[in-house]
Amino acid sequence: MEKIIKKIEENIHIFVLNVKKQASNTKEAGSIIEKYIKEGKITDEEEKILQTQLWDFLKIVGVVIPFVLIPGASLLMPLILKVAEKNDIELLPTAFQSVKKDRKQLKKKHKNTKNTKTNR
Repeated sequence: MEKIIKKIEENIHIFVLNVKKQASNTKEAGSIIEKYIKEGKITDEEEKILQTQLWDFLKIVGVVIPFVLIPGASLLMPLILKVAEKNDIELLPTAFQSVKKDRKQLKKKHKNTKNTKTNR
């Protein structure tokens, strides 16, 4: 049971980190839009950032709408995401695509804190 609780806590932590990343990316896109409105031009890099954020927004809408409209979608969504992943289809925003990397870093951090505690 303790293992399950740890896994849930780990997933929640990663989710919160990814939401923060997505919020930061969205804020950056807002700044770029503001710059475009004021100056009338943006760099190619800023244009790519805006394109990425637009796609991320559409992905978020595509993932959230089923939760609202379709009863039981919360049970099907993990399955849909797994099938999409196996077929190289990214349904999640870019901030959420680094979940595996974040999970590995979090595990390393937990191991380091455990080793530090046992060495004391």
